[in-house]
Amino acid sequence: MDKENSLLTNITLQTFASEGDAALIDQRWEKDGPAFLKRLFAAGLLSYEKGHIWNKDSKLMRFVIFKYKNPEALNKCLPIWQEVEKHVFQNATIKVTAYRGVTSEYWEAS
Repeated sequence: MDKENSLLTNITLQTFASEGDAALIDQRWEKDGPAFLKRLFAAGLLSYEKGHIWNKDSKLMRFVIFKYKNPEALNKCLPIWQEVEKHVFQNATIKVTAYRGVTSEYWEAS
């Protein structure tokens, strides 16, 4: 993948303090997530993927993978993500660790 065509990728790990915190965030995201995603896609987010981490003892860990068109798209999305954090994560205990990088190789089954 050349530098001009490489995607910005963000991988976020979320660890919830309790099942109640996870359920609260799920409920809020189910209700308001589609509207946030619509705005994020318009700003340059290319994809959003969420999954549960199953090879850990805790059932309270998730990963989220975001792909962005370019650095400008990421910068346009950051204020929207701040709104998401304020609204969706409010009054819930969650540890978030985010890693940002550039995709250097990507394969899909044909």
